[in-house]
This record gives sequence, structure tokens and C-alpha cells, in this order.
Amino acid sequence: MTRPLVASLLLLIALSSLALSQVHTDVRIDENVMSVHLLKRVSPVYPPLARQARIQGTVILKVQITKSGEVANIQLVSGHPMLAPAAIEAVKQWKYDPYLLNGDPIEVLTNVAVNFTLAGGAPAAGATGNVSVGPARGVVSGVVSNNPGDQTSAAVPQRVRVSAGVTQGLLVSKVNPMYPPDARDQRIQGVVLLQATIDKEGNVASLQLITGHPLLAPAAIEAVKQWKYRPYLLNGNPLEVNTQIQVNFTLTE
Repeated sequence: MTRPLVASLLLLIALSSLALSQVHTDVRIDENVMSVHLLKRVSPVYPPLARQARIQGTVILKVQITKSGEVANIQLVSGHPMLAPAAIEAVKQWKYDPYLLNGDPIEVLTNVAVNFTLAGGAPAAGATGNVSVGPARGVVSGVVSNNPGDQTSAAVPQRVRVSAGVTQGLLVSKVNPMYPPDARDQRIQGVVLLQATIDKEGNVASLQLITGHPLLAPAAIEAVKQWKYRPYLLNGNPLEVNTQIQVNFTLTE
């Protein structure tokens, strides 16, 4: 083997090792997923000058969260310059559960939306200066003014739709379905997909069949009725959620 070829192979190995060491360091996670992991939220102080000028709006931040759940880096995505510093200063102090991938904590990137709202009417014309980049989603902080008379809380929805991956992370107790004898005898396998509503206590409140073999669906529904979840929280408030649940029926032989 020639010396240049050996050098090239060593360089390739070194680059591969470096790439492997950097895997998952910039994984981007949906804001709604990370809101479930939020342990500590510090509300920002409403800037006095912004309050006097009746400036309201949403500050959207791009946040890097370390393996231990600390906020390591914050970048402003959009928001009024008089509101952004207060939002950044507060979010620096937030704390998350570590995000796990295959059981290992990883660094992640996500967005945080902080809403500044004053009671007593709309902001002054031309004063908000808020630049929107689509609907503010994810962790929404209802920011209050320093003046007690100006305090207001962000509107909290009664029910939200979340992905199956989010609710899977909240699952506490799972009952496996009994394989229907008729389906087993006929070697019927497949997936049953259900539309589920989970109440504020984490109980399965209702189920609707989306798709699945008629011999498998009743067993899936009967089992999923008994599943138990941790409540889904938004700003510390439990919400009802709509989601989808998939139940797999597979024969071993």
C-alpha cells in the first residue's frame, strides 16, 4: 500500500470519527415536544418603557438545550427590540428534562415563543413593531406587567392536537391486546390505527377506529381503553389532547 493511500485512509478515518462524535449535537426538536420536558420556567419582567408605550407582541427564540437540560445558547428569531432582552434573560434560566435518544441524553435545538400582552385594550398604533414568522407555537409564556393592574394571563386552549411521538413519551401504563383467536387461526396480522382523546388526568376518554382489520380492531380498542398517560402540560396547565395510537398485531410463527 502506497504512502499517499495510507494517508488518505487515515484522514478518512479521522473525519469519520469526528463526524460520529458530532452526531445528534444539532438535533432539532419540535417546540411542542420540548414543552413536555420543561421543568422550570421563569417569567420575564415586562420592560417598563415597553409597557408605557403599550408595546405588545411575541418574541421567538432559537434555543440550544444541553444534555443536562440547561439552556446553553439563545438566538433571537423575531420580536420587538424592547421586548427581546427581557425574554432572553428569562429563558436563560429555564430548565428542561434531558432529551433522550435511544436512552442517551443529547443536545437539541428548539424554538420558544414568549408572549407579551397588556390588559386594557390594543397597543398603540405603530408601536408593536413585532415581526411574525408564522404562528407562535410550542412553549408559550404568558408574560405579566410590573403593574398589578396590567397583569393578564395568556389564553390557554382546552384541547390540543399532539403527535403520536409526544404522547408515547407520556405513556405510563400500557396493556397489550389479546390476540383474537379467530384472527390467529386465519393468520391475520396488521396495524390498527385509532384516534384517541386523552383527558387532563391522562386517561383515555374516547377512541375512534381510523383503519384496521375488523377482527383485530375490537381487541386493540379494549386494550387501549386501559392505557394511562401523564397529563400533557402547557404552561403548567393540564390539557386534553387529541392524538393517534397505533397497535401492531404480529404472529411469531
